[in-house]
Amino acid sequence: MNDHRDHIFGWMKELWNKRTLACKICSIEEIIQSDPSLPIIEIIEKCCGPQTRSHVFGFGGGVKVKDLKGGTSSNTELVSALRSTREDNKSLNEENKSLQERLSTLEDDMKEMKKMKEFFAAQQSHVPLTTSPVSTE
Repeated sequence: MNDHRDHIFGWMKELWNKRTLACKICSIEEIIQSDPSLPIIEIIEKCCGPQTRSHVFGFGGGVKVKDLKGGTSSNTELVSALRSTREDNKSLNEENKSLQERLSTLEDDMKEMKKMKEFFAAQQSHVPLTTSPVSTE
């Protein structure tokens, strides 16, 4: 039923705009004939009134807030989406914290292994190489 009502209102608005437009075209022609040196914007403002935030010429009667909104989601849908996003964010933060802890542990292990490698390299440099008495023949 709302669709039908909206269709009827849209049709009525279109008819009104056409009637209003015809009247404004006549008054624009009269203004141009009376003072042809006026800039276009002044002619339009004399005919239609000054521009305001809600009525900018060239945009079909003005840009309204409902035209700029993305969708007509209900408040409950938006709250539900917000909760879901927050839960996802919390889960990802926990996973990030866990991965940071694992990385820290791996870095510590690598430091220890590097120290052990340096220690063994130092030990081997102090021990002279011995040759085996066994012949390879």
